[in-house]
Amino acid sequence: MTEVWDAYDENRKLIPDKFIIRENFSTMDAFHLVVDVLVIHQDSSLLFMHRSADKESNPNLYEASAGGSVLKGENSQEAAIREVKEETGLDLYRLDLLYQYSNPEHHGHYDRYLARTDCPKHSIVYQEGETDGHIWVKPEELESFFATHKVLPGHETELRLLFGLD
Repeated sequence: MTEVWDAYDENRKLIPDKFIIRENFSTMDAFHLVVDVLVIHQDSSLLFMHRSADKESNPNLYEASAGGSVLKGENSQEAAIREVKEETGLDLYRLDLLYQYSNPEHHGHYDRYLARTDCPKHSIVYQEGETDGHIWVKPEELESFFATHKVLPGHETELRLLFGLD
């Protein structure tokens, strides 16, 4: 299915009557909006999804997020909830914006969220070709987890900052 995204200018302003088709997107086009969600269980453990060996980028690494592009007509929060549901099967009871940034090189505006869930931990679902495993990690176990598992470097750096490690 073809994804269609709203188009934004470099200042995050929606460009009326302009949209982007994913397959035709290039960095010459306008910006698009992307969400990235860190999921925490009610017991304070963080969700790490294992990227499939079939993934084109960063295969076989753990990532501390679910996310993707915001679809045309969606807002950032709606997209964050949808992406978490699609990529993990989890429902959320709380969603908080952590920070926003832009990456002109990739023509993307990014919204990073912290989400809370109370769903059963074993209820995670995987997307074929995208993810093939998961693990829940308590904050006090992060150092050990990083020492024994390969994690997307940016996610490890962010979590070290958020949890005061190092």
